[in-house]
Amino acid sequence: MSGGMVEKGRDGGSSATRGATELGGGAKRGRERGMSPFRLSMRRLARDRSAMVAAAIITAFIATALVAGTGAFGIKEAATVFNENSLDTMRYLPVGTEGHVLGTDGFGRDVLARSIMGIRTALYLGYLAGLMTVPIALLLGAVAGWYGGLLDDAVTWLMSVVVAVPGILLIMSLIQIVGKSFTTMAFAFAVTGWVGLARVVRGAFLQARESEYVLAARALGAGDARIVFRHVLPNVFHFVTVNFVLQFVGVVKSEVFLAFVGLTLVGEATWGSMIDAARSEVSSGRWQNLIGPTLFMGIFLMAMTVFGDSLRDALDPKLKNAEEVRS
Repeated sequence: MSGGMVEKGRDGGSSATRGATELGGGAKRGRERGMSPFRLSMRRLARDRSAMVAAAIITAFIATALVAGTGAFGIKEAATVFNENSLDTMRYLPVGTEGHVLGTDGFGRDVLARSIMGIRTALYLGYLAGLMTVPIALLLGAVAGWYGGLLDDAVTWLMSVVVAVPGILLIMSLIQIVGKSFTTMAFAFAVTGWVGLARVVRGAFLQARESEYVLAARALGAGDARIVFRHVLPNVFHFVTVNFVLQFVGVVKSEVFLAFVGLTLVGEATWGSMIDAARSEVSSGRWQNLIGPTLFMGIFLMAMTVFGDSLRDALDPKLKNAEEVRS
C-alpha cells in the first residue's frame, strides 16, 4: 500500500509539474502574441548566440573605425604619415615588432593602423552601395510586379540587358569614365547589383497582388499605396536585409579586385590597396601587407554573413507562421 501511495504521490507531483509547466508556457505564448511582429523578430534574434557574437564583432569593428576616424590614439597619423628621414629604419618592420604589432609597410607606415583605417573605407563604400541599390531594386521590382503589362516588360528587358553585361566590366567602365571616388564606386556597384533583389521583389508582388489579404484590403477601399506599404513591403523586408548584407560582402570583395587593376581609391587606406601592394612583397618574405587586411577582412565579412543569415531567419514570415502553428 505504501508503494502505491508513493507511486500515486509521484504521479500527482508529475502531473502538478506538467500543469505548472504548461501554464507557464501558455502565459509565455500569451505574452508573445501581444508583441508586435518586429519585437517578436528581435526576440528571436536575441536568442541566437551566433548572431549575438557576430553582432558584437560588427559593433566592435564599427566603433573602432569611428574612433580611428577622429584621429584618436594617433591611428590615422600612423596609417598615412611617414618620415623620409627615418624611412630606412622604419620600413618593412616584421610582425611582432614592439609598437608595431603587424609590422610596417614599404613607407614605414603601421600596418595595423592601415588595416583599421581600411574598416572605414569598407563600411562607407559597402553601406553607400547598399543604400543606392535597395531603392532602385524596390522601385523597379515593385512597379513591374504590381502593375504588370508594359511596365513589367520594360523592367524585365532592362534586367536582361544589365545581366548580359559582365558586372565587373561595367563597374570598371563607369569608374574609368566618371573617376575614382566613393560615390562613383558605390553607384557603379548599385547599377550592377540591383537586378537580383528586383527579381525577388517582382516575384513577391506578382504573388501578393492576387492573394486574399490584398483582395480583402481592396474590398475595404484601401488604395495601392496603402496596400503596398502596409501589407506587401513588410513581407519582402527579409529579402532586402539579406540582399543588403550580400551586396556589402560583394562590394568589399570587388574593391580588392579593382585594386589589382589600379581602380581603387587613391590616397585612402583600403584593404584592396594593401593586398595589391603585397603582391610584389610576398616573394621577398614580407607578409605584413597581406596578413593585416586579410585577417581584418576575413573576420568582418564572416561576422556580416552570419548576422545576415540569422537576421533573415528572424524576419522570415514563413518561419513566424510555422512557430505560431506549433504554439
